[in-house]
Amino acid sequence: MNSKTGTASSRTQKSSKKKRAHKPSKVILSTFRMFIFFAVTFSIIVGGILSGMALAYVKTAEDLTADQLMLKGFTTRVYDCNGNEIMALQGDKNREMVDFKDIPQDLKDAFVSIEDKRFYEHPGIDIKRITGAVINFFKPGASSYGGSTITQQVIKNLTGNEERSVKRKVQEWRLALGLERKLSKDQILEIYMNLIYMGQNCYGVQAASQTYFNKDVSELTLAECASLAGITNWPGRYDPFTEKGKENNIARQRVILKEMLDQGYITQTEYNSALNEELKFADSNKRTSEYVSNQPYFIDQVVKDVKRDLMTMGYSEELAIRTIYNNGLQIYTTMDSNIQKAMDEIFKDEKYFTKVNKKTSQTPQAAMVIIDPNGYVRALYGGSGEKIGAPLNRASDSQVQRQPGSTFKPIAIYGPAINERRVTAATIVDDAPVYMMGADKSAYPTNFDYAYGGLTTVRNGIKRSVNVVAAKVWQEILGPDLSLEYLDRVNINRDNERYLSLAMGGLYKGVNPLQMAAAYVPFVSKGLYYEPITYTKVLDMKGNVLLEKKPQSTIVYDEAAAYIMVDMMRSVVRESGGTAVGLGQLQNGKMPSAGKTGTTSDNYDKWFVGFSPYYVGAVWYGYDHNASISSAESSRALQIWHDVMEKVHENLEPIQFTEPQGIVKKDICIYSGKVATDLCSHDPRGSAVRNELFIKGTEPSDDDVCDVHVRAQVCKASTDANGNSLLAGDYCPHESVEEKIFIRRPVPYVPTKAGEKAPSDLKYELPEGEYCNIHGPSMEQTPSDIPNTPDEKPYDRTLWIDFLDELDQTLPRVFRRDD
Repeated sequence: MNSKTGTASSRTQKSSKKKRAHKPSKVILSTFRMFIFFAVTFSIIVGGILSGMALAYVKTAEDLTADQLMLKGFTTRVYDCNGNEIMALQGDKNREMVDFKDIPQDLKDAFVSIEDKRFYEHPGIDIKRITGAVINFFKPGASSYGGSTITQQVIKNLTGNEERSVKRKVQEWRLALGLERKLSKDQILEIYMNLIYMGQNCYGVQAASQTYFNKDVSELTLAECASLAGITNWPGRYDPFTEKGKENNIARQRVILKEMLDQGYITQTEYNSALNEELKFADSNKRTSEYVSNQPYFIDQVVKDVKRDLMTMGYSEELAIRTIYNNGLQIYTTMDSNIQKAMDEIFKDEKYFTKVNKKTSQTPQAAMVIIDPNGYVRALYGGSGEKIGAPLNRASDSQVQRQPGSTFKPIAIYGPAINERRVTAATIVDDAPVYMMGADKSAYPTNFDYAYGGLTTVRNGIKRSVNVVAAKVWQEILGPDLSLEYLDRVNINRDNERYLSLAMGGLYKGVNPLQMAAAYVPFVSKGLYYEPITYTKVLDMKGNVLLEKKPQSTIVYDEAAAYIMVDMMRSVVRESGGTAVGLGQLQNGKMPSAGKTGTTSDNYDKWFVGFSPYYVGAVWYGYDHNASISSAESSRALQIWHDVMEKVHENLEPIQFTEPQGIVKKDICIYSGKVATDLCSHDPRGSAVRNELFIKGTEPSDDDVCDVHVRAQVCKASTDANGNSLLAGDYCPHESVEEKIFIRRPVPYVPTKAGEKAPSDLKYELPEGEYCNIHGPSMEQTPSDIPNTPDEKPYDRTLWIDFLDELDQTLPRVFRRDD
């Protein structure tokens, strides 16, 4: 073989081997190059897509509105008239706004150290934290890693967007960057600390501090700050109100304190001191009962009144309610907590509502309102027993329409009539049967005892609650027009109820205790009606005045008329025959009081509206569905009034009702209304003389003396069918004659119908023309025995016959010639 040939062959073989050796590497290289090409191409495409998506996400991200930046869900605080907090009103969130300056620096540092250590350095998003979160996501078995900054958490809470998606995260980054350009770090941190959920329905650090430590956030110690800051990460796990949660909370507190030390927020000494401090958490049971308790009746009315006034400002009803329960308002009410407590104690005492009425299976109910003379509602209770749920507020709800009975008389009849000078306290009305529904009808109105007293003063008409007197004054003296006008003045509009029953409180549309208490306020406030109010001002959470309320006054009576009415209603509670004697008095009579009872038809409602110089109180007692009140419970309205007001006045000094100028006093006769005479003091029923009050100019003149009382001689031996002595005749023996005091009615009583009940004073009337029918000249006497005439002329038979004829005409029942 040729050497060259061999050499060539050898080269060929080597070259072939070399080619074979390089072929796999070329394939790999080509494949790699293609992979890189496609990877780059894919990355560019994907990157372009992702960039496009991200850009689209960014473009579609809506900027935060001013409304979103306004925090909501703040707890509203309600205060009594002395500025003491009485209740927190919460909607779906318990949140209280706190200014950044009032938050302890330790609490701010605790949150930053554990939630976002680079908070003061990043522009709203933390690239290092995001990268760590992404890497951590791809590590097998790694736990989740939070990548959200404090700014991002603010965005998430403000928008309420909890969606787990790339889109939401990208938009959140964009909004976070934008928020950092609008607000300072402190402003963002302030929003965050008022916004975050802290467990137990608490939102923000103030509500959490009050809940877990029962103190204002500004009072927290370093140890407590670290404990509080740890809750927000996992509220259910770190809730200190559970045994396990308390252990977890303390463990996390120590982690936070270590972070604060390592990051230079606290010193070693502060760290050691905080570790050694024992955490004293609030009583969870007490806190729970406080916040889930039923809203008191008084607060129900306050919310209703604030809602109404917000709506007059243009709020919708829904917005007004949301504002009250979620906007962190401060509502200052007129409630006096001591007075409300006294009322609560009585209304929660079962003895006042023990079921004794066998006519119904219902639970007895009652309601009460107390107002001061300036129109401020001081206490209110809307039903018997403990308030459960949201029952009807019988004290003030407009749906409550109970008949007021005779408590209506002072405001519908007597107050107006006194003020118009149509009547005085001494005006006489004949309490006798009347037929105001027509002569063909039964007597109407009748009195509660179906009896009639006869001649009665207006004062006694009020004292004994005489329906006939009230009806006659309303219809014959005052007139319905004036009555309705005066009712309008006390904000009780009944212009479409021009019927007689209104005079006795028989209304088509009833009233509630709040209306009645307010209607009586003019009697103790110099004649002024004040619109009753339950709050004085409402502040927003920044302390700006949102609403302000002052009682608006209306003149109802002049001062003198109001005082006369007060004095007449004092007779109701302190004079014999008054319908509220005893229970209508306070401090055993030392504290001046006055008022009026009320009972409606069929005993469905019992009322007492009474007052002292300090307060007016109105009580209603009855059943939600009309049922007659039994005799055993007939005085419960008055008893409740007395027992509540007795507590209210327990430590108050007795003061008198202020007598204004223009009041004069005069001794009058209570059966004529005129100046009393000696005869009046000898009335057979007792002295009829009273030192009465008058508005100057309405008193009787000195020469307008009583003409009702008369003196006459009667014969004890001669009586009428009722046993009353007849007038003595000329022939009644001296021993049978006595002198008596009678009354002579200005208008004689004449029965309208047979068998009607006559007034009880009829037996004291002078028996005009009814002389003794027993004694007279003896028929056995002869003319010669007849005494001569005074001029001693001899007996003349003609004169005797003429005398007997005259006697027949003038004294027909004493002696008749043909007897």
